[in-house]
Amino acid sequence: MTWQTIFCFIPIADIVASYRVKRFRWYMAIMLAWAGISTVIQMVVYPFEEDSIYSAKVFSEETGFNWGYALLGENTELGISLIIVHSAITYAIAVYMIRRWSKRWNLQFNGQ
Repeated sequence: MTWQTIFCFIPIADIVASYRVKRFRWYMAIMLAWAGISTVIQMVVYPFEEDSIYSAKVFSEETGFNWGYALLGENTELGISLIIVHSAITYAIAVYMIRRWSKRWNLQFNGQ
């Protein structure tokens, strides 16, 4: 069960961990639902202007594509804090589900 928890923090390994305990579909459904919910929350809390996608702030011939503005927007502190909160909640959901499912999976083999 400890290895399953460690796998939650490694990209792609969390999917392997959910597959090992036969909960891959549930895990993907819950994570995709969380991704949709967090996207909507970020769009409401931190909206982009209508012309920002095609504006010179995001892309210009001289400087190329401005990844900092595209990912964080005008207010970089808010952008960074949203990324940190999103990552923390995502890891918390992953660890909770994998630990819970791993305990149930292990109980099948202990005969309890």
